[in-house]
Amino acid sequence: MASALDFDPGNSSYWSERHRDIFFGANYNLCATKFTGFSICHPVYDDTKMLKCVQHSLQSAMYSELPTATFLFLPNWENKSINAYRALVRDNPKYCTTLGFIPKTKLTYAMPTTWKGVQCNFSNHTWSMDIIAVWNKEAKQRLTDASPNWLQTLQRGSIPEAVWEKYQYLAREDTDHITNHVCP
Repeated sequence: MASALDFDPGNSSYWSERHRDIFFGANYNLCATKFTGFSICHPVYDDTKMLKCVQHSLQSAMYSELPTATFLFLPNWENKSINAYRALVRDNPKYCTTLGFIPKTKLTYAMPTTWKGVQCNFSNHTWSMDIIAVWNKEAKQRLTDASPNWLQTLQRGSIPEAVWEKYQYLAREDTDHITNHVCP
């Protein structure tokens, strides 16, 4: 999810929680459409909304024959065991993988281009940010086929500040295994 002020114009579409953002090209009501393809989701930090995003991502991945993967950036609260969205990730290892996390000391915001010349003081984070993939076997295979080193590319170039978990996708005809480690 994004807003009209902070979405990436390089993306073909974006969703906003604010209905008024449809006037700026946003889609409204994230859960009205089944996800397919590859997407990124950084929801509003509200436990109910984050749970809804994980549920929708999971349902989309489970019930699609098309490659479907949603890469979620979710806060790693101090007592994450009480969060319903964390339990959903933990309880669905076939579809949910915690790839890594960005430590709170390295979690920063880029200065919005619309605020150039204006001093903005962002507060320090008190949490880390988990990087979670909710995907089906078709998406895992598509990624592996298109770029066997996709994760290394993320690790080295796209998100070098993250601490990455050991991940291995084993493509087997008889089973869909994934080594899934949950961040501490």
